[in-house]
Amino acid sequence: MTPPSDVVVVGGGAIGCAIARELAGRGLAVTLLERGEPGGEASWAAAGLLSPQSDAREPGPFFDLCLESRSLYPEWSRELEEETEIAVGYRAIGILRCAMSEAERESLRTRTLWQRKAGLPLEERTTRELSSWLPGLLSPRVAGGVLFPEDGVVDSRMLTRSLAVSAARRGVRLLPGMEARGCLVERGVCRGVATATEAFPADRVVDATGAWAAFDPAWRAAAPVTPVRGQIVRLWPEGRPLPAVVEAEDVYLVPRRDGKVLAGATSERVGFRKAVTAEAVRSLTEAAIRLVPSLSEARFTAAWSGLRPGTPDGRPILGEAPGLPGLVFAAGHYRNGILLAPVTARLVADCVMETGRRDLSPFSPDRFAASPPESAGRRPGQFG
Repeated sequence: MTPPSDVVVVGGGAIGCAIARELAGRGLAVTLLERGEPGGEASWAAAGLLSPQSDAREPGPFFDLCLESRSLYPEWSRELEEETEIAVGYRAIGILRCAMSEAERESLRTRTLWQRKAGLPLEERTTRELSSWLPGLLSPRVAGGVLFPEDGVVDSRMLTRSLAVSAARRGVRLLPGMEARGCLVERGVCRGVATATEAFPADRVVDATGAWAAFDPAWRAAAPVTPVRGQIVRLWPEGRPLPAVVEAEDVYLVPRRDGKVLAGATSERVGFRKAVTAEAVRSLTEAAIRLVPSLSEARFTAAWSGLRPGTPDGRPILGEAPGLPGLVFAAGHYRNGILLAPVTARLVADCVMETGRRDLSPFSPDRFAASPPESAGRRPGQFG
């Protein structure tokens, strides 16, 4: 058995690395276990959208959480770049949501009315205004749109790399290739994590394993996270680059600094089958060309997929596991793991250190658990 840590974080994606980094920055001894390589799963596959406003359907605690996390990004990304000298690609370039018909335009106007009333920044654009701003780029079918100027993007791969480097420099013990099999439970309290070959004792455990959040069947009811496959196509067009993210109902187009464009993304419930399919490549490419016809001449450079961690209500799971003190969830972020990484790191660190006063009830695992995990019958140190 290895020497005990204050906290073991399980999962080395953007969420897990951000939490480990935050905890180490607060003076705790942290070990991070990752089943593969840090940032090698959903964080690697993500397009890096920071889109609380353009994605929102209604106000509420989840929207507020997303807005708060977006507001943290300028300073948070600057600190990461200063600590690691790794450019994370944060850009508040705005997201343009396009309507492909007059009916869609009216629906979009209705859908964003509550944001206007709340005084949130957004700009309705007519067809003529869009033609002036993006001459020759958008399809003539576009009937108008709404620009969310404070939404933006980050390079998710570089971000996660920077988070891992920063965590290590703050003293986090990063252990790739370590797949957690269950919690060590002593007298009904989580006291660490076990892999197939080794035990890692700790005062607290944070489950940030994404689609694998229920790696211990004992708390499956409290963490009903299921994988949702998302596929992305990367194109390399010639000519004028997109000045903002451009999206419609069936596709989003994310411009990279090097001129490439990401077209995403599918949403498929196919279990843990991470694959790229011909149908997805075809449908995403066709949707991209419908929105920006000049992409028909773009070079295809790559396609990939990842497994998002979905929950029944689409909200993340944050907080202590019901019936198992010592285990804290940071799971189920679905499409918003990159966006929510900075605020999740702060809130989960507060929870671990019992210093926060935030009401996490909208995101608590209690909302799913009908009964506490089956830990009472375990022997000290046993895991399931």
